Amino acid sequence: MAGIANIFLLLVMFLGMAARIAWAVSESPGLLEQSKRVIADKSSDGDLWIEDKTGQFVPLDLEFVDEEGRPVRLGDIIDRPTLFLPIYFYCPNICSKNLANLAIALNNLSVQPGRDYRVIALSFNEEEGIQDAARAKRNYLKILDEGFPAGEWRFLTGKKEAIKAATDSVGFRFKKIDDETFIHPAALMVIAADGKIIRYIYGSFLAGDIDVALYAAASGTPALSVRRLLDFCFNYDPNSNKSVFQTVKVVVLILFGVILLCLWLYYRKKGHNAEKAVTDNSTLQDKQT
Repeated sequence: MAGIANIFLLLVMFLGMAARIAWAVSESPGLLEQSKRVIADKSSDGDLWIEDKTGQFVPLDLEFVDEEGRPVRLGDIIDRPTLFLPIYFYCPNICSKNLANLAIALNNLSVQPGRDYRVIALSFNEEEGIQDAARAKRNYLKILDEGFPAGEWRFLTGKKEAIKAATDSVGFRFKKIDDETFIHPAALMVIAADGKIIRYIYGSFLAGDIDVALYAAASGTPALSVRRLLDFCFNYDPNSNKSVFQTVKVVVLILFGVILLCLWLYYRKKGHNAEKAVTDNSTLQDKQT
């Protein structure tokens, strides 16, 4: 029992060591802290990440490229109530969650795609192109019900100037902090057929909220946007996380080796004692004989 207790003690000690090392490494400054500082600085400057521009208009003459490489003018696809989602396709954080939540919500709307509304996902990363848009579309169409017309959800990319004009028109701000990472808020805009901004939807993009906004867009009447908790998308430091993972992995491997060694020594000693006991017993019997 004493051997098992010692092994348990070693286990607790090494787990505590692994936790302390992982915590120390994870506390090193990286993109996470940089992102938090950018958000705080922008807020202190009074610069809103999303400025509600309900009742104003999106410029319909802006041109982009869809997932099939076709040039698209906003006015040609915003000809009915439209859901407009600014994201970027290689976002490692809430963009993918928002696209998935939107796809799930679309399956539960009371209105019909194509007839009553369309959907646009616009990448605000000018480095992304047709292949990125096509790949994203394939992924999220898999979530939609089988009868959803694929042409009613467009995945657009474009030039920096057109992207800025579109995002500025809906009051959407974003900031690039390295080659692949953006800080940005999460929101869905509902736009009427004439380009008028009707409502902003925050949170998890619930089907009920979208239904109400689309009905308002059909009548062209701006609706009150419920200002829920505003989510932000910012990346963590992949090098820092990799370091944590590698450190913990090494510690766990060491721990596993130590446990195996302790178990081997414990049972070896136990076997040796048992063997000695048998030998002593045999010797005693021989003497008695």
